[in-house]
Amino acid sequence: MTLNDETKTLALVGGTAITPFRTEADCTLVLAGGKIVHMGHQDDVTPPADAERIDVTGHYVLPGFIDIHVHGGRGLDFADADATTETFDEISRFFAGCGTTSLIATVYPQPTEHLLACVRTLRRYCESAGPGRILEGIHLEGPFLNPEMHGAIRPDYIWPPSVEAFRLLIEAGGPWVRVMTIAPEMPGAMEVLRAASMAETAGATRGARPAHPLHMSIGHSKAVYEQIAEAIDNGLEGVTHIFNGMPPMHHRRPGVLAGTMLRDELFVEVIADAIHVHPAVLQLLMKVKGHDKIILVSDAIRAAGQPDGEYVFSGQKVDVRKGRAYLASAHDTLAGSTTTLDKALRTMIRHAGASLVQAAQMASLNAARVLEWKYRRGILAVGKDADLAILDKDLNVQITIKAGRIVYRA
Repeated sequence: MTLNDETKTLALVGGTAITPFRTEADCTLVLAGGKIVHMGHQDDVTPPADAERIDVTGHYVLPGFIDIHVHGGRGLDFADADATTETFDEISRFFAGCGTTSLIATVYPQPTEHLLACVRTLRRYCESAGPGRILEGIHLEGPFLNPEMHGAIRPDYIWPPSVEAFRLLIEAGGPWVRVMTIAPEMPGAMEVLRAASMAETAGATRGARPAHPLHMSIGHSKAVYEQIAEAIDNGLEGVTHIFNGMPPMHHRRPGVLAGTMLRDELFVEVIADAIHVHPAVLQLLMKVKGHDKIILVSDAIRAAGQPDGEYVFSGQKVDVRKGRAYLASAHDTLAGSTTTLDKALRTMIRHAGASLVQAAQMASLNAARVLEWKYRRGILAVGKDADLAILDKDLNVQITIKAGRIVYRA
């Protein structure tokens, strides 16, 4: 994926930096050794003589996008039984072209041995890939979900929650399992939440201790408000694709949505494609949760970057019509998306009233926070990782830089 020499110093001159807490015009950033080593007004920063100088005047320089919920793209899925290094490289190339510098590969529930094999394959890739790697972890969307809220996931693939099954998954994925979606109302799910929140418990079997806390997110759930409050006490931190995979809000029977809106502890994923969530509801979400608690995700399936047609998701046929993916067996059930985070960023700005600064934070820093990368990623400043997306005035991606390397150039 690398397009420039890994040892070369890059100087991005004259762009408008979105830090993403403020806008800094006429900015120069110098990248070396995978880090931002100088940053400031172009009159105050002199790039080294040997740096490759890139004029980005008239462009925006943002932290690279971090997508914590993505199943695949370019006709490929992270959960494919025949997935290889080339599969993951091709998916990564596609998303790098959309400004994404970190992907968390999301896998849906499958029969036990198939899911464990899938997780092991992803782990091997993450461990062997170099510093220019885009794929940097695993999101287990389940398998401990509520079968009544399965959505586009096959209900017969959903597992009953147990700490023993959870440990099998952690043993398979090791520290690369970064996010798990769970339905806390299912019998045994609270015990799984506690195990995931206590590193010494989660890693008690054969040295499988995670190197970081696992971000636990509620999804595909019918939990009532009281169960959500209990789950938060037991380590729940997030909400998976809010408004999807959960009942609508009811004023006498508060559930996932009421708990999400009321509890400030919870970060929320949202698929901002103006299909999964109406623009007016995106505006409501901004008003209630605030941009510092919203994480833009794609939930992209293999149809992303592909023409309309028939595809497969979770062992089921999916029809894609005008970029919208529906289960062939249930024409009103959305089956993931075909969007990417550059599109989501534009949607939040053009249809939900977000500023570029706010949208940039939702596309990068908030995900970095839940992944415990907040001191390395999602911010433009000296010492931070040189993961950047350069956008033109129409917010189209022109250059993507990962660890100081150009991985995409329009």
